[in-house]
Amino acid sequence: MRSHEMLLATLAGASLLAMPGVPATASAQELVSISMDPPDCVVGLRELLRLGELEDTGTIGVRPEITRTRDGEFVVASPENRGELLVYDAEGRFRRTLGAAGDGPGEYRLPGRIRLGPDGSLLILDIRNRRITHVSAGGEVLQTVDVRTLQVLDFVALDGDARFFVSGFGVGDGGLSVVTEVVDGEGTTLARLGSVSAEPWTANFFRAPVGLDGGGRLWSARPGGYAFEAWEADGGREPVRRLTGEADWFDPGPPQPGTPITAPTPSVVMSLRFAEGLLWIATWVADENWQENADVSPAELQLNRVLDTVLEVVDPASGGLVARTRHEEALRITGDEGLVFGVREDGVVPRAVLYAPFLEGPDCRPPDRPGM
Repeated sequence: MRSHEMLLATLAGASLLAMPGVPATASAQELVSISMDPPDCVVGLRELLRLGELEDTGTIGVRPEITRTRDGEFVVASPENRGELLVYDAEGRFRRTLGAAGDGPGEYRLPGRIRLGPDGSLLILDIRNRRITHVSAGGEVLQTVDVRTLQVLDFVALDGDARFFVSGFGVGDGGLSVVTEVVDGEGTTLARLGSVSAEPWTANFFRAPVGLDGGGRLWSARPGGYAFEAWEADGGREPVRRLTGEADWFDPGPPQPGTPITAPTPSVVMSLRFAEGLLWIATWVADENWQENADVSPAELQLNRVLDTVLEVVDPASGGLVARTRHEEALRITGDEGLVFGVREDGVVPRAVLYAPFLEGPDCRPPDRPGM
């Protein structure tokens, strides 16, 4: 069964309904076009270290989630480790595991995005158990937030751990939708911000990435398109800003007939990050020679054969493009939003390669910025 079929069955079994009384999406208040002409500025990557050795307990896996803690350690979540998270020190040496497989407190079925909490703590998304677990720096469970309205794929914490901005697949008025909500510490929906109808095939690709800018606005990516929306954290019937563009390198889908599920088309926005008022976007796109490797399984650690990553930096106020660079590697942004990482095969061992991103070039400055 393909992932979108399993997702639809899960959502149907949970009897998820559009929530009465919760604000729904309307047309955007302000449309801002993203410039398509990159200036003389590139997104460079400086390698910091690599994680993963043959003798480590567990494996980095093929598509891990990685976050750097405030103490400089690295926490890795990978489906191959059956609910255990791996902890590495600041030098990349394996130190210990965190959590275990299961449904109880501090246990995980499918750990996903890891965000930083207050006081050095961690917030860990369990995709299959549909909850966010707040643990101390030492691994003690502080809070468990059940989010039953969505199959959450990404989140950010608001007000420490009092509220959460969550995004994932749910059921809207027209069936399967990508939904963004604000929930409280009990998992109760405070505001449904967006509900965008989605074709079933998007469940195999879309990652529902979200971000929080320096002004407290919540940002999400729209499925099947090159567009990004900003919302006020207190809700509202429409986004306050929508960035959109016509990128000739972005393939919105659907997949070509007969394309194997492991193929990289369509393009997928994987990660969002805000730094110094600028929006960083990581998008997976098809490698120019991907068709030669279309029968390669992701389990064989060959994603880099079929995928490139377009890293962009955009001024969210004006839509001005600060930088755009295409890297021949499947890259993501860490949950702490400070680093970029990819996975490479070192012999038979998958290793995570962590990079510090930087801008380089004479035009590496944001355009004139109207007030947000």
